[in-house]
Amino acid sequence: MDAHELIALCAPRPVLITGGVAKLGDGWVDAHGMFMAADAAGPVYRLLGKKDLGTHEMPPVDTALIDGDVAFRQHNGGHTDMLNWPTFLKFAARYFDAGSGPATQPASASAH
Repeated sequence: MDAHELIALCAPRPVLITGGVAKLGDGWVDAHGMFMAADAAGPVYRLLGKKDLGTHEMPPVDTALIDGDVAFRQHNGGHTDMLNWPTFLKFAARYFDAGSGPATQPASASAH
């Protein structure tokens, strides 16, 4: 099983793939391979009516590709997820409407 097939299995749900740079402690991560896998999953997202990465070219470090339903960002740090949290929150916000969840709906009183 290749990584792009695992990502494609997430479709049509949103997925953000992130990593750090090798020189700062993420040497075991293949960020370019991660990008290529995200790109290769794009046809499945498009087949299901969703948006892919929007490019076949790996972006510069610290450039977020989050306009699609499959997304990618490599941060300029080591083995940490902290540097990608702002990007994740911005990406995830598109899929959540803060005013429509069950926890925000008023409880109805029953007269029974």
